[in-house]
Amino acid sequence: MSRVKVDYTNSGNVFIGLLLISIIAFWPTYYSVFFSSDFYIHLHAFFAVLWFGMLIVQPYLIKSRKLNIHRLIGKVSYIIAPLVVISILLLAHESIKYAPEEVMPIRIYILYLQLSLAFLFGVIYLFAIYFRKTKAIHSRFMAATALTFVDPIFARLLFIIAPNATFNRQWITFGLINLILIILSVIDRKNRKTKWVYPILLLIFIIIEIPIFFDLTGQDWWQAFATWFGSL
Repeated sequence: MSRVKVDYTNSGNVFIGLLLISIIAFWPTYYSVFFSSDFYIHLHAFFAVLWFGMLIVQPYLIKSRKLNIHRLIGKVSYIIAPLVVISILLLAHESIKYAPEEVMPIRIYILYLQLSLAFLFGVIYLFAIYFRKTKAIHSRFMAATALTFVDPIFARLLFIIAPNATFNRQWITFGLINLILIILSVIDRKNRKTKWVYPILLLIFIIIEIPIFFDLTGQDWWQAFATWFGSL
């Protein structure tokens, strides 16, 4: 039985698809009301799309052997990645600081999603940079940064499909992320150099998901943190 391999030089096609899905998902709440949207929403959208652009272009540059441009964009990512994180933090702060009292419970829950995904993005990116000289590992971590966008995109897509659904959408969105990581772990299991990457990422994601799946964001400690964060 032949080994299944993931060709990361063609991964740009996956990111193009995810970007197109994001346009559909965010159309009602962002693109259709573009000119009336808040500055911090624009800021985050700009850097998120910029990051997707980089994920799309970089594999193509490797495949076409334009390594000098690839390395240059890689160095630019040292600026873009922190700005992606900062834009999430600023948006999270703005959203909860001025949230009406009646929507505060859901805003406190969403705050955890925003901060945890910003943390995950930063951690995965740091792994990618740490292993930048090991192509196989570096490419996997860079591609995995896109997983932090899966929940925001597909949660909104689910809301469009089933706006009155009472189930927690994160069971599906994070379940999808976990499934992707499990499949990639299985595919990579015989690769001695990289077989640890996706299991480690799966473990990190599961740890971050615990407060979501066990409703820990409703606990007093998180309520107090959200109040403090919003008061900054």
